[in-house]
Amino acid sequence: MTGDIPNLPPTLIGAIGRPFWYEGAAVSERAELARTTVPLADGRGQRVVLVSGYLAGTRSTRPLAQWLRAAGYVVAYAEVGRNAVSSSVAAAAIADALRFGDGPSLLIGHSRGGQQCRVAAYRNPELVSQLITLGSPVRAHYPRAALLRASVEATRLLNLLPVGPNEDPVAETQYERDLFAPFPEQVPWTAIWSKRDGVIEWQACLDPAADSLEVTCSHTGLVASVSSFRAIADVLDAAAGRFGGTE
Repeated sequence: MTGDIPNLPPTLIGAIGRPFWYEGAAVSERAELARTTVPLADGRGQRVVLVSGYLAGTRSTRPLAQWLRAAGYVVAYAEVGRNAVSSSVAAAAIADALRFGDGPSLLIGHSRGGQQCRVAAYRNPELVSQLITLGSPVRAHYPRAALLRASVEATRLLNLLPVGPNEDPVAETQYERDLFAPFPEQVPWTAIWSKRDGVIEWQACLDPAADSLEVTCSHTGLVASVSSFRAIADVLDAAAGRFGGTE
């Protein structure tokens, strides 16, 4: 990424300053997407692994999956459920999904899922041909917005109980180290983000190792809006040309 990476806002602003009302645009963004054709070059069977955000599940990325399949991509999901498991468990599940491919896969993650994709790609660079993160907080392990952080902390406590996937403190510490470690130069990475994001601080989505693409949509719209799809198309079409996927 060119230029300086802006600092995160002060802690208090980070805790209470998110304009959640921006998310009200998600309905109109999805409606606009439904009546708009966003061109995407033939994927020619290239495999894409999708990872949804916190508490979202695969349904949240359905418009993205349908668009990719219509263009000839093969879409797979990482087995993270609603992405309420610990981040270390999710990163391992993403790595498992990548290993099912015959070669390197495209990897696209939304929000917390994109953060986990960064870690999975860092650990398995040979399995990733292109990383795209959508509104993903790659400069902060846990969300700073107070309400969202409270939800995450409650989920973490549940993960410590005997039922469900237990959180491993050692694995979580290593996850955080890998999240902030220098990203492999051989893996192309594009961070797509929006200043209209009502959930995640846009500054937290930027990383010196990533190409930066700003769009105009809500946090939810990053997986279902014309603006975001056009940005994703730019990245995927360039990647297809780089790897011989287009004539």
